[in-house]
Amino acid sequence: MTPTYTAKADVFSFAMTCYEVVSGELPYSSDLPQQRINELVREGVRPELPEDMNTRLSSLIQKCWQTQAPERPTFENICFDLQQMKALETKAQGRQKFQKWKKSRCTISKFSLAS
Repeated sequence: MTPTYTAKADVFSFAMTCYEVVSGELPYSSDLPQQRINELVREGVRPELPEDMNTRLSSLIQKCWQTQAPERPTFENICFDLQQMKALETKAQGRQKFQKWKKSRCTISKFSLAS
């Protein structure tokens, strides 16, 4: 019986690619035969994500490599989540820049008043 591949299989592959990008490693040892890797995947064995990884991205990857394909998100949902993460990161960077600017501005104002 030939398995039916859907977009959910691509979602799983996307998660494994994300793992490779964030960890710099292959998800499974290259010493393992492909048949054994397939067994590990079916058994739900997944690589360990880096501890210092963004928790939202970690959660998304874990959703994408669910053993049961229907439990995986759609690419539409994945894109939405990634856009939200980017927006939050941009907002955080903006806050940091503002705080740095504000601090330097206050320092300049104090210097100007003292003159």
